This record gives sequence, structure tokens and C-alpha cells, in this order.
Amino acid sequence: MTLLPDHRNSPILVTGMARSGTSMVAGLLALSGAWVGRTLAGDAHNPKGYFENLALREGVCKRLLQALGCDPLGIGKLPALDALPKVDGLTAPILAVLEKQGYDGKCPWLFKDAKMALLWPIWRDAFPAARWVVVRRDEAGVVASCLRTPFMCQHSEDPAFWRTVIAAYRARLDALVEWGAASGARVYEVGADALVAGDLGPMVTLAEALELHWNAESADRFVAREHWHAG
Repeated sequence: MTLLPDHRNSPILVTGMARSGTSMVAGLLALSGAWVGRTLAGDAHNPKGYFENLALREGVCKRLLQALGCDPLGIGKLPALDALPKVDGLTAPILAVLEKQGYDGKCPWLFKDAKMALLWPIWRDAFPAARWVVVRRDEAGVVASCLRTPFMCQHSEDPAFWRTVIAAYRARLDALVEWGAASGARVYEVGADALVAGDLGPMVTLAEALELHWNAESADRFVAREHWHAG
């Protein structure tokens, strides 16, 4: 049996609360050489792109949530982190999707989805050598962005509702970070607000840790500070 190249088995998995800057971070890592495959194009609410592999978002994350009897959009009913089932045989189908999209294993591949925060133990088991990136943003900023964004505010226009959702995601993201610290797994945290304020130093360090190649000029052009406050 031929062993797969190391890059196939050590993806970069980017997650965080929706509207927290995960697309910005994923985009910066893609500019640095991470392979993302066929992703959702940008629109008025994410002009530079969403950087979500559609096949993995729809065929893995949403299907897992549906199978658990939860909201496939990751907003309504959420799975309990300590009650997630063990899902065997997930690795090969995911890699098959990537190969169908043209991935050859020669560089790190990246998948970004906020819903992975709800399912991270399943992804951890599928890819034990994954590098995780947890994106954080000030709660008030996330709430404001959710209330301004149609595909988010369709769920609720009540700030208290969104604070509850954020708290649920934060608990799961904290558990991921704590697991990384306890296990020695590579889990990195990035503050999106600092990036928009002009401090890209943490991303330079992160790109190097992930064996990517930082391009300062491209990165600075990519960070659309004018869109950040517009939600």
C-alpha cells in the first residue's frame, strides 16, 4: 500500500464563530500557499470570498449535523460536544473529494467552516495530525455583524439570541484550545480585530508555523478594512 504524502493527512482546519473573521484568516493563508479547492465566491457580505470548500461544507459538516438531528446551519439546535458519536471512515471520502478537485498533496490543504467548531472531535479523529486555527473576534463585533448580515439575521434580530449562540461556540472553541494544550496538538489562536487594526505579525508567525510562504504586499492588499465595520 502506497503511503499518502504527509500534506494529505495534516490539513489546516480554520474555525470560529460565524462573522468572526474566519474568511479573512483563511484567505490570508490561501494567499500564503494553502490549497483550498472549489470555494464559495465572494459577495456583498464577504467581498474577498468565503474560502469554504463547498463540497466539504455541504457533504460533510452539514450532513453530520443533520444526522445528529441538529441545525445544519449551525445556529439552532447544536450537538452536545460530549455526546458526539465516533464516526469511522471519514478520512478517505474527504481526501477523495479533494483529489477530484485536483489536489495532489504537494502543499498543505485548508478547510474553513465555522460549523467545525461544533464537530471538531470528529474532524480530529479523521485527521489526528491536523493543524487547527481558531479565530476570535470581539463579541460586540460578531453580534453587530450578525444583525447586519441577511443570512444571519434571518435566524433572529435579537442581540441576546446571538450572545447565546456566541457563548455556545466559545465553549466549544475553548474546549478545542484546551485539548490542544493538553495533548500537544497544534492549535493556534488568531485575533481578527488586531489584524484589521493593522497588526499582521501574528499571521506572519502562523504562516511560518504552518509551512506556508507569507507575502506581505499581497496580504496587506487582501485585508479589506473598509468592509470589516460594514459587517
